[in-house]
Amino acid sequence: MTPQLLEARVDKFIFRVMPGYLYSEAGVWAATDETQQIVRLGLSDYRQQSSGDVAFFNAPATGRRVSQGDELASIETVKVDLEVPSPLTGEIVAANEALEDTPELINQDPYGRGWLVELQPDQWPPAGLLDAAQYLTVMTAQAEAEAAA
Repeated sequence: MTPQLLEARVDKFIFRVMPGYLYSEAGVWAATDETQQIVRLGLSDYRQQSSGDVAFFNAPATGRRVSQGDELASIETVKVDLEVPSPLTGEIVAANEALEDTPELINQDPYGRGWLVELQPDQWPPAGLLDAAQYLTVMTAQAEAEAAA
């Protein structure tokens, strides 16, 4: 059973947040399995909507180490070229190969089939990430500021 998504409405847009995931303020989510050995990362619904339709996903090399805040991957959309910052430190163990042929999965299913990479974290949970309710508050403020601009 899929958990009930949290929602925020800003202007004419609805943004959804997946409960149980952790989030960076940059809109990158992190979710782990029961073992907490591998963490799956992706873009939040707000980040993918505000960035535009994804045209290309530049996957990182597996085996590469990234530090929290380093560029994890890059995404080209119809609006922007987006550098995706890593929300944690660790080693990239997999990239979502489905995104090579269908990068639009990032827009269509940001919390499911549109995941970006899997990483073996140095520490879980890392410091500085927000739970879903905290991220909903931060995201709503970001969306309202963007709408007012």
